Amino acid sequence: MNQKEQLIKYFKENFSITTLECMQKLMILDLQGIIRDLKDDGHTIESFYISRKNMYGDIKKFKRYYLIKSPYDHVQFQREKEVLRGIVLE
Repeated sequence: MNQKEQLIKYFKENFSITTLECMQKLMILDLQGIIRDLKDDGHTIESFYISRKNMYGDIKKFKRYYLIKSPYDHVQFQREKEVLRGIVLE
């Protein structure tokens, strides 16, 4: 299974992913590159920034990516975006 196939499978099982999750779970180091390739292949992938505090209390921003395959997926994405966007996760 190539990296694009692995990422598509992960999206189907988990709906979203961050760069850190991608490195830890799939051992894919260039998530943005794979996302770009999937978009070039015609897939709809949405994202937004979320914030989290690191071990020193500094707030860091990173993207969470979503594969949108249906209107339902888009609604789910919008709901999560509304909930997570303004929250700083501990």
